[in-house]
Amino acid sequence: MDISGDFKYVILEALKGQEGYLSGEDLAKKLGITRQALWKHIAKLQEKGYEIAAVPHLGYQLISCPDKLYPWEIQHKLSTKFMGKDIHHYEIIPSTQDIAVDLGVKGFPEGTLVVSERQTRGRGRLRRNWVSPYGGVYFSLLLRPDFMPLEQVSCITLLAGLGCIYGIKRSINISGFLKWPNDIFLNGKKLGGILCEVDAEADRVNSVVVGIGINVNPVRDNGGYSVGDKISNGVNTLEKLPPYATSLFRETGKRVNRVELLKKILEEIERLYFLLEKEGFSLIRQEWQEFCFLRGERVRVKTLNREIEGEAAGIDEKGHLVLKTGAGRIEKISAGDVEKLG
Repeated sequence: MDISGDFKYVILEALKGQEGYLSGEDLAKKLGITRQALWKHIAKLQEKGYEIAAVPHLGYQLISCPDKLYPWEIQHKLSTKFMGKDIHHYEIIPSTQDIAVDLGVKGFPEGTLVVSERQTRGRGRLRRNWVSPYGGVYFSLLLRPDFMPLEQVSCITLLAGLGCIYGIKRSINISGFLKWPNDIFLNGKKLGGILCEVDAEADRVNSVVVGIGINVNPVRDNGGYSVGDKISNGVNTLEKLPPYATSLFRETGKRVNRVELLKKILEEIERLYFLLEKEGFSLIRQEWQEFCFLRGERVRVKTLNREIEGEAAGIDEKGHLVLKTGAGRIEKISAGDVEKLG
């Protein structure tokens, strides 16, 4: 739903745009409600974790916002044209992907976003489990790329990964890397992953649901942290990640603003999506290869029915991995798991 007319959104927009205190009388008039009704809305925001000071004769002042991916927070100054205009937020669900796929079948508009603070059955490729503790960014984005043929839809996975890399760079000025086909890496460890699920017919693509999970500030279910927490105390509060994985908190030593990170990622994915529609995959392919840390490396690729070794030479116009296997032979692989050798 579009929450631009929601009182929570309007009140927070007013408070965020005000230095110092905002008159309760002026705000109530703007909303067309009584001051008593305004206070009830303020109280509801406080229940959601907003610290709002109320001082007689001065009014209200926003002191701090909770670390939550609320729709009205994501939409605050979000510069996209259609992505994230319709947001469905959950505290805990099995998977954002399941809900977004269902919304796609029901005809919800392109750009619909499903986001959750935690997932109990998050998944990656081949139905692999994706651990989704509180403090990460987990979302699914509904797209309807009717401008592209079915055989090129796999390019959307690569586009989304590139959008995440650019969004992270804009948000916290850190450069990550990409591993074909769907992994986001930072300092040699896995930071996030992407899953695309397609609803298509023989001659058209009905929808693509892009699911993304990024380890940001992972915490235990029964724990948490405050702004003043330091990484040295992380042993007591951080969720233990697998040895091959990492998080933005672990790499920077600081909590990352998840709302701002998600907004930047949405803006970058939309920018690349428009580029794909207008120019095709060629430019995105070139940019993606600049962040592919396995390009030029000797790798082993496991597909459903065989293993192939060779030099990773990049990706082709359909997003397939190009592998040099020796004696000038080229293999193009549409799906598989890649492992670096040596």
